[in-house]
Amino acid sequence: MEIKTKFWIENRGEVVLGGGKTALLLAIDRLGSIQRTADEFEMSYRHAWGVIKKIEQRAGFKMVETKLGGKDGGGARLTPKAKVFIKKADSLFKELQAVAEKRVRQKFQKRSF
Repeated sequence: MEIKTKFWIENRGEVVLGGGKTALLLAIDRLGSIQRTADEFEMSYRHAWGVIKKIEQRAGFKMVETKLGGKDGGGARLTPKAKVFIKKADSLFKELQAVAEKRVRQKFQKRSF
């Protein structure tokens, strides 16, 4: 038997960050491109950009810095503030998951139901 959990951060009832949004932002930083990230996630560039804008609006600060193309090429990366925020959120989500898993083992290990 397994208990599944999902954690996310909300602001005024709207999701700011959860597993999928975190993965998207980290991929942008890893790949250096919103387009390559959109391709990897099998979504349109427009959809990926919309997700980023919603995250930023709900968080109240810029998450992604972009650089227009040209001879040196364009790109995208996380802002320093976004990196700190995501690191803290990811750490919290992992801690909560560990607590949930421990409690499930405590409650159901003896199968006394």
